[in-house]
Amino acid sequence: MHIRLPSVRHPHSFYDVFGVSAIAVAIMALVLTIWHGSFIRIEMVVFMAIVFLWAGWAIERILAESEERSKQRGKQPPWWDQ
Repeated sequence: MHIRLPSVRHPHSFYDVFGVSAIAVAIMALVLTIWHGSFIRIEMVVFMAIVFLWAGWAIERILAESEERSKQRGKQPPWWDQ
């Protein structure tokens, strides 16, 4: 069975977004467990803001690629045939 790692540059599915977000939360929890201080907390807020912005970009990219593929196939969903 082929298992691929989540892609940051070219996300292909929502599993990529979930995987990167889960890894980011684990890194943040590990850093905050080891180091305490207001500067580290500010860095973690900035880090999570970057991850949040990346997740929005990745979801937008995945949906745009999906729409482009469906237009190339020329098929419409079955609920559009009314």
